[in-house]
Amino acid sequence: MSSDYQTKKKHKDFTLVQDNFLSNNECDELVEKYKNLTSEFDNNKYGYSSYFTNNITFSDQLKTLIDTYTKTFKESALTPYPWVLKELRFKWFKPGNWFKDFHCEHGYDNNKRVLNFMIYLSDHNCGTEFYTGEVIKSIKGRVAMFPAYFTHLHRGQQCPDNHDRYIMGGYFNYEDNQR
Repeated sequence: MSSDYQTKKKHKDFTLVQDNFLSNNECDELVEKYKNLTSEFDNNKYGYSSYFTNNITFSDQLKTLIDTYTKTFKESALTPYPWVLKELRFKWFKPGNWFKDFHCEHGYDNNKRVLNFMIYLSDHNCGTEFYTGEVIKSIKGRVAMFPAYFTHLHRGQQCPDNHDRYIMGGYFNYEDNQR
């Protein structure tokens, strides 16, 4: 059972999807800026090349997104510590590659991650598939935000058209020094 999430629709599973988060031009500029900075493809099991950055040209949009998230899911604003954007990564999947394994973003090495977000920088006839069977379709400029925990196991889908895929992803973490 597969279905596409609707834009900004509140789901019982704490997933927020917003279309036109970035314009087509903004997406193209990010691809041009980071594509040649990515690490070499090393045929790792994840199938992508990536580049970490702290240079966030769309930080105002991210602040608005996190505000929208906490207003939509009011219980999320009740957590004891503020969330801070700690990691931002550009990902480039060459044709035939996708993140095949179900996974979550929170774990032993990443135990402060609270929320995951992905900005699709290119259109594809596929998307992000959740363990539940739900699919968020990869639409250029769309952002998806959801909890980083095992409750939101997800993986990529293979692009049937064999195109390069570009995603900008990041994580909101609990801040270390807020105690």
